[in-house]
Amino acid sequence: MNTQSVRSPRFAHVLVALLVTLSLQSREAAAEPFDEEHIIILLDRSGSMQATRSDGQSRFFEAIRRARIYVGKPKALPTEYSVWSFEGSASTQESGFGDAGSTTGVLNGLQVGSGVTPLAKAVCDAVDVLLNHKPGVNASKRLYLVSDGEENSTPLDSPCYGPSSVGTYPNLTMDSWQWKVRNMLKTGDPLREDNSDYALVFDVDVFDNYVSLRSGSSPVYEVSYEGKGLVTTASLLPASYLAFLRGVATDSGGTFTTVPDSGPAPIPGDTNGDNCVNATDFYHVLNNFGRPVPPASPTADLNRDGVVNYSDYSIVVNNQGAGCGSGPAHLR
Repeated sequence: MNTQSVRSPRFAHVLVALLVTLSLQSREAAAEPFDEEHIIILLDRSGSMQATRSDGQSRFFEAIRRARIYVGKPKALPTEYSVWSFEGSASTQESGFGDAGSTTGVLNGLQVGSGVTPLAKAVCDAVDVLLNHKPGVNASKRLYLVSDGEENSTPLDSPCYGPSSVGTYPNLTMDSWQWKVRNMLKTGDPLREDNSDYALVFDVDVFDNYVSLRSGSSPVYEVSYEGKGLVTTASLLPASYLAFLRGVATDSGGTFTTVPDSGPAPIPGDTNGDNCVNATDFYHVLNNFGRPVPPASPTADLNRDGVVNYSDYSIVVNNQGAGCGSGPAHLR
């Protein structure tokens, strides 16, 4: 009896230690770093992207500029990019997966269109290709969308076709296009809804208003793919639509950025959108340093490579004081 009373606690301790070790090993295996990163850049080429901004350039010009910056940022992993665009009733794969140099060349050759906005079809088509690219490789997947308009022309035969959701994010109406797009981003199947993590990271830049366009510019139209004539653009994107894009972007670990037509261009190192890189931004990066996204804040991942590291630290330090209007902002 005495022997059993002594050995039993020791056995319990050994068992607990074994379980902890197995748990740690399991976590390490789950956190195994990726070997590559695969990115699709999805650009809106619809007619409203012709709109002239206060700087005299079109929205499409700004979209291409932002995409080039996105591609040009340093990456911690070998990265492959593919460029897609959408307008009318179609999404188009402008290039297969390639390196940053060839991708920049493709971006430079794109032109804005005049059609409407099949956003749901474009997102679902791009996600399907992205998730199935090099399936045997342990790769991080990321979709980067630049757009200015709400879904309005996905064809009836698209798996992601549907009416607009009555409920707002995250309580989306079943079989709505928003519900299907979220399912696609999470599971790779527009009809399968579950509580799993997102299958990829979704970054979104959206031009969110038509209020402050350059005075005297011509009205911008989108031509219906059904030949129904000219469709005038809305004056403001609906709040529910912006809430949807913001929700799926942030919940996937991505970033959501609104781009006003008359506001200053985003400043590298500005993590909170106040157009000033200062100690707040510095400590935000520092507090997330060394962690992957998620759980680290996506806004601290300045080069969008999925981890807050020295590259992000360098961006925020090298841009200290930018946009603040009163000289360099000291970190002390």
